[in-house]
Amino acid sequence: MFHFQVVWFTALFPYLIIAILLVRAVTLEGAWNGILYLISTDFTKLKSAQTWIDGITQIFFGYSLGIGTLPALGSYNRFEHNSFKDSVMTCIVNTLTCILASVITFSILGFMAFSQNTDVDKVVQSGPGLVFITYPEVVLKLPAAPIWAALFFFMLAIIGIDSGFCNVESFITGFVDKWSSVLRPRRKYFAFVICATMFLLGIPMVTQGGVYVFQLFDFYSASGLSLLWVCFFQTIAISWFYGTEKFNDCMYQMMGRRLNWFFTISLQFFAPFIMMAVFLFFAFNYEPVKYGKDYVYPRWGEWLGMTMSALSMIWIPLYMIYYLIRAPGTFMERLKRGITPEAEILAIKRRKKIESVSADVIATTNPVSESKVVLLCASEVKLSA
Repeated sequence: MFHFQVVWFTALFPYLIIAILLVRAVTLEGAWNGILYLISTDFTKLKSAQTWIDGITQIFFGYSLGIGTLPALGSYNRFEHNSFKDSVMTCIVNTLTCILASVITFSILGFMAFSQNTDVDKVVQSGPGLVFITYPEVVLKLPAAPIWAALFFFMLAIIGIDSGFCNVESFITGFVDKWSSVLRPRRKYFAFVICATMFLLGIPMVTQGGVYVFQLFDFYSASGLSLLWVCFFQTIAISWFYGTEKFNDCMYQMMGRRLNWFFTISLQFFAPFIMMAVFLFFAFNYEPVKYGKDYVYPRWGEWLGMTMSALSMIWIPLYMIYYLIRAPGTFMERLKRGITPEAEILAIKRRKKIESVSADVIATTNPVSESKVVLLCASEVKLSA
């Protein structure tokens, strides 16, 4: 119950602070110049691979795609839970939150440009440090500024903790479900060890040169490139190997409704194609990571970043190769078995067992009547269900 109340507080409290900052930000002098800059378009940026990968990263991180968070949290719902409604609400709330945060940021940038008597694009600086430059500007314009400054940085800490809940939960849930007999009774201790390890790994990022380490991790290990890779194979596994028809049947069993034709086509064709196209576009137009506008990482830093990306992507093809080598049968049999859902494999084994038993019965006794054949088929269906 305490954990439930903490999650509600960490999820809703930031919106109170954001609402106050929004009202103050849009009333600053020059704020509308920043908002106009936000909604202005520059189609030449579409030629840059970084634009696409930044957009993908924002979407994937904003909705926690490819990280395991959604399956982990969804596993605690009832079987009949309306996940479709949750998905729609998540998309709406996340989109509105991004719009509100963008309006606040660019309102402040417009105010800063007005104060310095310059253009907005002269004060825009992307990167993780932007929030520490822009938001304190509007906080200082509020009455009792020190109190609001403390609340603002407290809000940032709350947002970080709230995000950490989901990411850590997805990691812990996967291990606990895999080795439930060992880890489930010791779940709290396991969670403590994971959190302590992540805390120690994060210490170098808050040292004097930690921002360079953070930028390297942010660009490579947690970028849209790795998430694209994971989500591409997830989409292929669901839509092609498991099958959209079976997936639709599962949705009907859970929620009493089937997915429309557009979702089915998107899952099977559009989503894999777009993800692979963006992945290849970024790979062929790769630009080395930078911090700010001037600092370019050395070659060894670049290779370190690529290694981090590879460590999160290589396991899918590695296990594929391992399975094809170790599984019994001919290569085509192994390949076919590898892309067949486990439930179907079990159903095939049960069907063969039933056929073997029925053949023995036929060989040793009188021929099986038609009703008994139907009964055997019905038993097979129940076994495979």
